[in-house]
Amino acid sequence: MSFDKRKRPADFAGETEKDFSSSTSLVSVERDPEDVLTISHLLRALFVLTALLFTSCGLNFYLALRKADLIVVDKTSGRTLAINNRDYGQTETVALSPDNLTNRDKKALVAEFLRCLYEVSGATRPANVNRLLKMMEPNLSLQQAQLFNNDKLLAQEKTESVNSSWELQDVTFDDRDPYIVRALGKRIIRRVREGATVEEETQIKIKFLLMDSPTSPARNDNNYRTGFYVLKYRAEAVDGTRKSPLVLLSDERTAGDNLSVTVSQNRAETNADVGSDKQ
Repeated sequence: MSFDKRKRPADFAGETEKDFSSSTSLVSVERDPEDVLTISHLLRALFVLTALLFTSCGLNFYLALRKADLIVVDKTSGRTLAINNRDYGQTETVALSPDNLTNRDKKALVAEFLRCLYEVSGATRPANVNRLLKMMEPNLSLQQAQLFNNDKLLAQEKTESVNSSWELQDVTFDDRDPYIVRALGKRIIRRVREGATVEEETQIKIKFLLMDSPTSPARNDNNYRTGFYVLKYRAEAVDGTRKSPLVLLSDERTAGDNLSVTVSQNRAETNADVGSDKQ
């Protein structure tokens, strides 16, 4: 048998092509039906979980941003009067109405303001002064705080063991200007001086100029949940021996002739009226 170099490559190439074609015809690709079914179930579960996730996020945002439920319960009778502004009943002690600022709110602010100003007790005085400053317009509050600090009124009260009571006797509202409120009350001061207890009784009339709350919500803890702040005030003894030159809105007098003074000056005059013991 002779070996032909020229035929050898052709023979080998033919055999290679023949083997490749035969092997190619035998290859087939198929997917496992159970594998396809598993992937399909996993995709469905993924879509369901994604939908639940978005739904949960939406509900969380809704619950976080919605207004809280309002439930009004009369403690005297235990009866539920309202749920989310829906009336369910009314008692003799509770009445439901829209939230409108009224004269009752002004009276409540004035009464609390005067109590914090004129009622002195060693245990509650710092808290009352802090509450008093919060009920004022910021500039007036700063002036009042400076007055307490410069005149050392609180230190003097502590040194003399001052204890005073306040009784609000009357509150009236100006018909020409709804923001002007007048109050009348009696203050009894007890202080220790040279080892003896001295008692003084003074009747004081106070005139207020109020303002609407500039903050939101209007009713908050600072303004005693009344919706008003004290913009100006003046006080003087009822006997009229000392007059304050401060003019408020709707006064019959007009500004001028030394009618404009600072609140601290007016407060100093008030202290001179109320506590003559400083002289």
